[in-house]
Amino acid sequence: MRFSLPSPTVLPAFCLLGCLAASPVLRPVQHLPAGHSDDAIPVTSENAEYCARLRKNVDTRLVAPPAAIPLGIMEDARHLRAQGDLLCAQGHIRAGIERLRRALVLLKHAPEPR
Repeated sequence: MRFSLPSPTVLPAFCLLGCLAASPVLRPVQHLPAGHSDDAIPVTSENAEYCARLRKNVDTRLVAPPAAIPLGIMEDARHLRAQGDLLCAQGHIRAGIERLRRALVLLKHAPEPR
């Protein structure tokens, strides 16, 4: 009796099927009612207008009184804002939005100074 190895395309196909079978079950997205406010940053399309809106939100929080946000967090947020602004201006919208959102999260969830 002679054994042969499966072809190179058959083996990855079986592995893929096994991975798909072990993947988590996806559930539909639960949408909040229109009047409900949540702290989560809304997800919108990735475009220059969204970059501008995020930049405006970050700038609004950066002008907060200096005692309200620790200095290190302010500097990190300013750095992320500058990077995000530059990336958006250069056409790297997704990367720019990522930096701007990180800056906004830092500013929103900054610990109170002692």
